[in-house]
Amino acid sequence: MSIFKSIWDFFGLYQTKRIRILHVLILLLVISQIIVSNWMTGTKSIVLPFFDEAYLFTWIHIVSGFVLFFLTLFLVVSCFNQHGLRYFYPYLWGDFKQIKEDISSLLAKKLPDSSPKGLAATVQGLGLGALSIVILSGIAWFILWLQQSPLALEARSIHKSLTILIEIYIYGHGGLGVIHFVIWKKSKNK
Repeated sequence: MSIFKSIWDFFGLYQTKRIRILHVLILLLVISQIIVSNWMTGTKSIVLPFFDEAYLFTWIHIVSGFVLFFLTLFLVVSCFNQHGLRYFYPYLWGDFKQIKEDISSLLAKKLPDSSPKGLAATVQGLGLGALSIVILSGIAWFILWLQQSPLALEARSIHKSLTILIEIYIYGHGGLGVIHFVIWKKSKNK
């Protein structure tokens, strides 16, 4: 069995097929957005030259950013419809029970299972929020740039700063996911 098939099966333990597909598409788009942003070219004009190679990566970033907006919106709505807000944000209701149990497991050097209102679900909720904020800040920057607003540079700075949250999230969430996957794979092979 290929590693990709194993990862797909592992995701299936926690996610519906629709969520898995969205998860993978969003992951690939976010990584491509981060990479492409290194070659973006800015302009002070209100209209980017469409067929100018100098702006190719800028256009790729803008177009894929809007695609990412709709995919993320669909993912957020799907997740909240499937699990509800309390699943991802139990602390907003003062519910720390499962989070405390998960932290106790970690302190006992045991990796807790993913559970509703637990540490993994809370981290996923933070990721949904961070991704949404980064995308919305990018759209705000785009709109302000089109309006030639002096606030466009500030919006760009905010967008870039918030992107660091997504990069950290990819490492943290991805790293923990890899650890869970390795443990699952070892137990499956026994």
